[in-house]
Amino acid sequence: MTDFLNNLFDFSNLLRFAVDLVLVLLIGLLVGHERHVSGKTMGERSMIILIIGSYLFAYASLRCGIDHSRVIAQIVTGVGFIGAGIIFKKGEKDIINLTTAILVWTVAALGVLVGIGLRVEAILAAFVVYLILRVRKRRKENDSEKQEDRNV
Repeated sequence: MTDFLNNLFDFSNLLRFAVDLVLVLLIGLLVGHERHVSGKTMGERSMIILIIGSYLFAYASLRCGIDHSRVIAQIVTGVGFIGAGIIFKKGEKDIINLTTAILVWTVAALGVLVGIGLRVEAILAAFVVYLILRVRKRRKENDSEKQEDRNV
């Protein structure tokens, strides 16, 4: 029975797939939570689904033995199209959701990194992205407080 199951399922690949899936879920949750807390357009669910989709395309291209560079190029193009749909112009100068659109592209890249086996790099990049988002938010909050103090 064990031989049958081993032949039917490649347990080492299934285990790697499951671990990677949990990893991309956590990365998507990390970045998406920051966006949700900041009241931005895309939150946890959107980021998690986006990163899982990118991961699945990259993983499938490697498992099928096809040219994964072509699949990755299509991910970049497709996600760029999604990002373009998120950006809005308000008035003469204000552009809304630009950071979110760029983040969509970056989260897709993180999914690709995990999909091609660069897990540690994906984790490090995810934390750098998260830190950049958090530091910039604190700086904006401090600038707003200083402006309010001047107005009083």
